Amino acid sequence: MRATIKQSQVGTQRMTSRRAARRRAGVVYRAVRDTLQYRLAHVCPRPIFELGNQKSGTTAIAYLLGQLTGLSVTLDLPREIHLPTFPDVYLRTIPLSRFVARNRLEFSRRIIKEPNLTVLYPQLAQAFPEARYVFIIRDPRDNIRSILNRLALPGHLESLPSRLKSDIPEIWRLVIDSRWLGVAGSTYIDQLAGRWLHFARLYQSHKTSFRLIRYEDFESDKVGEITRLATDLDLPCRYDIQGKIDEPCQPPGDRSMPWTDFFGDNLKRIEARCGPMMQRFGYDPVIPAKPLRPQPVGAP
Repeated sequence: MRATIKQSQVGTQRMTSRRAARRRAGVVYRAVRDTLQYRLAHVCPRPIFELGNQKSGTTAIAYLLGQLTGLSVTLDLPREIHLPTFPDVYLRTIPLSRFVARNRLEFSRRIIKEPNLTVLYPQLAQAFPEARYVFIIRDPRDNIRSILNRLALPGHLESLPSRLKSDIPEIWRLVIDSRWLGVAGSTYIDQLAGRWLHFARLYQSHKTSFRLIRYEDFESDKVGEITRLATDLDLPCRYDIQGKIDEPCQPPGDRSMPWTDFFGDNLKRIEARCGPMMQRFGYDPVIPAKPLRPQPVGAP
């Protein structure tokens, strides 16, 4: 009986050891594979950059554009998630060329979606003169709520308690607090509203270089909006994407709670700060109504 138990224990230990060995081998294989992929990758000289604020629909739009056209797509820069260096590029403490080299695999693809590249647009435009640029905008009230939903943060507080701040990953702290961009604001809602405004102003300053998409227009006609985008970018429409339009690309936000309930008095902060710019994109800055029609290109 004891011999049988001992044999069973030995067999279990051997199986555990084999599993551990396979896991280690898998880790080594992936590390070697990833290293080779990065070393062999060639940066695409004419990419399509999809820019805009976080949680404004950039992932879904980039994914569907890739599915429609058959072009390769980057949806994130994995090396930037745990050790972000794009603020150093923005502050010009490291050159864009080093940043691109660090992420060369992602920059080798034809469609590159990365909201954190938005603030680097002036540098990207110089480094990639043949690139095309898409800018995605979303009503700031929905945009900010979606960011806070993503991080499981409330929208009605005056300030975030330390216990909530400590749980925010570093990559997202740079979104919640954009003082590194020169955004002014004494509360987290002020900062998020200021960030939306900062991005919107960047678009307005360079709008002749961008193809604009409003997230709300995309939501109302996904196939049509993606097809029009591909046509405007002179890309082939090769595949049917009707069956892919509802595939989840990101964790969905909770839209069930009205803005007034989610934000409380903070809603007025957002509308007061972003209101004039919201109107330029066709959003009603006060009454949650059907968005106005966007002003034509060149309107003041």
